[in-house]
Amino acid sequence: MQKSSLLAPVWAGSLLLLSLFACKKPNTNDLSKQTKTQQQASTELAPSQVCIAYYITDGRNPGFKLKDMPDSVDMVVLFGLKYWSLRDTTQLAAGTGMMANFTSYQDLYTQIKQLQARGIKVIQNIDDEQSWQTNTPGGFASANAFGDTLKALLIDRMKLDGISLDVEHSGAKPSPIPPFPGYNITGYYNWYSASMAANTPYLAVIGSLARYFGVGTTQQLQIASGVDVYAWGPVMKNYGSKFNYVGLQTYNADTNRLRITMKYLVDSKKIAANRILFGAYAEGGSSQSKDVVTAKWIPVQGKKGGMFIYTYNSNLPYAEAVKRALKSI
Repeated sequence: MQKSSLLAPVWAGSLLLLSLFACKKPNTNDLSKQTKTQQQASTELAPSQVCIAYYITDGRNPGFKLKDMPDSVDMVVLFGLKYWSLRDTTQLAAGTGMMANFTSYQDLYTQIKQLQARGIKVIQNIDDEQSWQTNTPGGFASANAFGDTLKALLIDRMKLDGISLDVEHSGAKPSPIPPFPGYNITGYYNWYSASMAANTPYLAVIGSLARYFGVGTTQQLQIASGVDVYAWGPVMKNYGSKFNYVGLQTYNADTNRLRITMKYLVDSKKIAANRILFGAYAEGGSSQSKDVVTAKWIPVQGKKGGMFIYTYNSNLPYAEAVKRALKSI
């Protein structure tokens, strides 16, 4: 998630109905029904942009707890904390490492439930890793065993609301490396060479997770990555329709680059505008003004899905400024 790069359907139209009986006195009940219908249609045509907050669990800003997320945040991604420490709590003591924000695992679970009770979804970050390129991802017997384990842990036991895939980590590169879709198409300059290829076993992991998470289920499936990551294209080609949101690491980007990228994603890749998220890099703290502009920006292809803010609790004034801008339109 720390890669600083650009980077997860609304098909709407409007129809003006002309009355054939213009001289007829309108019925007030009919007008009331018509007003409600118009309000509902307006809501459908212009959905609210979501604010997704990455909460890093490494102990920074200890005065701001997970439960302190404001109601105007729609979803929280647990970041830093790994699924394996949630699966076996003896591997990481509370109050240390990536559990530093919590006094106990029960404290974590309680705060998660407090957010959910307020209508805020809580989802777990899942990093891709080199083992996904093998037939034993994460050390499990198969891709399906890996997916089954995350389902049992995150859905059945912890009652979370989904997962977000952080796709950018190191492993074997594609061979041969394909031509890069150049700047004029995507707004990117070159491949992000620190990333790995999505080979057949890697894609099997995504497919296994998509059985339980994403479109067609009650669980969120999101991705935070970039079109310059080797795995991005194959993942989206095979499973793009399963992602509720496609997150783009648009850190330090201006709207000129965003326009190019949005055109590529919507016009070329057919990803609906309201499924696309842009990223804000609160942790870096250097591009607040650009992120505020991005938050307010409405692409010609339609209102974007919203913004994700990495990492929200590391710089609250920055995060709040972006969120306010996002929710102002």
